Amino acid sequence: MQEIILSIFSFLLLIVILWFTYTTANIFVTIYRCKKLDHSLSFCFNTTGKIVYSLLLIVYVVGFIGGIIAMIYGLLNDSINFYRNGLNIAAFVSVVFAYFGSTIVMIGRKNMMVGRMMIDYRKLKKVNFTYNNKMSFVYAQKDYSFSTRFVDKTQLRKIISK
Repeated sequence: MQEIILSIFSFLLLIVILWFTYTTANIFVTIYRCKKLDHSLSFCFNTTGKIVYSLLLIVYVVGFIGGIIAMIYGLLNDSINFYRNGLNIAAFVSVVFAYFGSTIVMIGRKNMMVGRMMIDYRKLKKVNFTYNNKMSFVYAQKDYSFSTRFVDKTQLRKIISK
């Protein structure tokens, strides 16, 4: 009975990996397409953000590939522990990277991109920078907010105030 429950959880974890890997790939494809439309888009990281996102990308690639290799090794050698540990590692790094990837901010001459959403920042209303590293604004009659922990706030304020 316990083995059946663990197999079901492993299957659910595999679905989580696939979903967040799809989300990560979708973010990268959206960034590529938007950069083709607006060549002035560039990442708006502060120094800490550049370091954190660089390390996060390296950890994601190594962890995801290592997790997949551990899963394959576990399946080929009938080692269920290797399989489940690889599954856990791949799922964890996928979830963390997809979360951080959804908060990437890019700015250009006319547009700003937050995650997968392209925004014409000339149409932003009620822009508010809070002290707890958040920016909130109204765009198309909807309220949005995102974390500015790793964003160059001076560059973002300068672009928005034009």
